[in-house]
Amino acid sequence: MAHSFLLEPGYWKITGHWLKPKSTPIPLQGGMQIAWKRETWFKLTTSLVCDDENATKIIYQCRGNLNYEEKNYTYVSQHNLLGNIEGEGRLGFQSIIQYYWFIEATSQQKGLDTYYCVDSNTYHLTSSILDGHSVKHTIEAVLKR
Repeated sequence: MAHSFLLEPGYWKITGHWLKPKSTPIPLQGGMQIAWKRETWFKLTTSLVCDDENATKIIYQCRGNLNYEEKNYTYVSQHNLLGNIEGEGRLGFQSIIQYYWFIEATSQQKGLDTYYCVDSNTYHLTSSILDGHSVKHTIEAVLKR
């Protein structure tokens, strides 16, 4: 299956939930803008607002380089809650999987995202942050173009 998310420029609407330990799921919504600067360089900007008592905002910008032949990419990101991030991703047949780590983290925090393709205009996202061997936070969301 050819992916439309990440590989094509455009805007994706995001609706879902932020799952924190010992807490009820927190609804969130927002969007993600994908732009291509050159043939292999992309920019991804995400803005989410959580429906919690603080109306927490999650904002991050990502710049990456895609190797079409190898079907993988590397990227750097700035996240308003997590700081600077480096990561890599792989384009699978029906999903895009990316693994990342936090540059300034004093603990063993890492993250794993899976974008599962439902159809060319819909993806399901599962994003988890791990600290050592424990899952600390998860976001489950639907992305629609």
